[in-house]
Amino acid sequence: MDYEEARRYIQGLTPRGIKPGLTNITRLCSALRNPERGQNFIHIAGTNGKGSVGAFLGSIMNVTGMSVGRFVSPAVGDYLESFTINGSPIQATLYAKCAEKVKHAADILEADGIFPTSFEAETAIAFLAFKELLPDYVLLECGMGGRLDSTNIIESPYSSIITSISLDHKKFLGNTLAKIAAEKCGIIKDNCPIITCKQPDEIMEVIARNAIEHDSPLYIADDIENICAYPDKTIFTFEGREYEINLLGTYQPQNAALAIKAAQVIGISYGSIFDGLKKAKWEYRFERLGKYILDGAHNKGAAIALAGSMSEYLSGKTAFICGCFKDKDYKRIVEITAPYADTVYCIKPPGERGLNSETLCEEYRAAGVVNTVNSETMSEAVKAVSEAKYDNVVIFGSLSILAEAKRIIKRLEN
Repeated sequence: MDYEEARRYIQGLTPRGIKPGLTNITRLCSALRNPERGQNFIHIAGTNGKGSVGAFLGSIMNVTGMSVGRFVSPAVGDYLESFTINGSPIQATLYAKCAEKVKHAADILEADGIFPTSFEAETAIAFLAFKELLPDYVLLECGMGGRLDSTNIIESPYSSIITSISLDHKKFLGNTLAKIAAEKCGIIKDNCPIITCKQPDEIMEVIARNAIEHDSPLYIADDIENICAYPDKTIFTFEGREYEINLLGTYQPQNAALAIKAAQVIGISYGSIFDGLKKAKWEYRFERLGKYILDGAHNKGAAIALAGSMSEYLSGKTAFICGCFKDKDYKRIVEITAPYADTVYCIKPPGERGLNSETLCEEYRAAGVVNTVNSETMSEAVKAVSEAKYDNVVIFGSLSILAEAKRIIKRLEN
């Protein structure tokens, strides 16, 4: 099996959808001789910020000379960016080799009525790849939730990180913050350090209760002060010490603080933490390309964070290019972001989940944005804003539209 064949195999599993639970992944990993065992995992769950925290922490660990594997989902740009070693995608040949092993095991299971999903297969591929590469640590990001997420097959992670929690995936995780927090806290294991940020009381109560039940030490990253946002960096103090990050967004100091606390638990020095934070890179999180800003905001919590960043960083005339999934709370996303837009270009993200662009236009008009444009494609929208005199163009709403937007913007610039 070569890389293209491997990709077609995984894509062929996509129609199986999302099936929370550990039965399939347990059987699949057992058939693969449990490649997840013996690896040093740092498990990351939460609604927003998982990727940024992983980027910060991975960069810090790399500065010390540690090798770090990362599994994230979904990849916004190149597919293999879901599986990285020291910040670079794994080799396509390694991916293909691991996918072939997974397919062989899955074919046997299917004869017994066990049908792994695409994410379960990808999780197993990640376990196999990192078993071969043997990094010092693997930063393992939950796909959705935690308790029933396929990554939760791991038994004894080095630590568990719970990032910001908000209402998302309510169909699967519950319709209250407490219920969703309980699902996220399902990754907590006995005697395993837990790192989280200060969150609403109903969430903190769930996290604290789980920490007690599992006899696990709880670290809360909440002593962030003196935040100074500049066009190209942010400086802040955490626990009385100054840090600098190049990832923009008012929400990034909180994500950085989570990474700092996780690095402290490992025993990494202040100097290495400072250097690692400054070197950290992570695309599509309030990422500025000239007048364009790309942001992965696709739920209420992320929309609130985006609104705060627009208020802090932007001035002048602003246009949006927005495309949402119809199973997201797009009405709230619109309500939160509408006050910052002079014009909104609405597009439909690819696939069946994409919300009709005219429906999105109607929501923005109802929220008070007079100028809304129903665009057929991302190319059409970017061309229109490139020719207009906007000071800022913010592109957000679904992660699925961002990589295409970046390609088009770079092509126009060249």
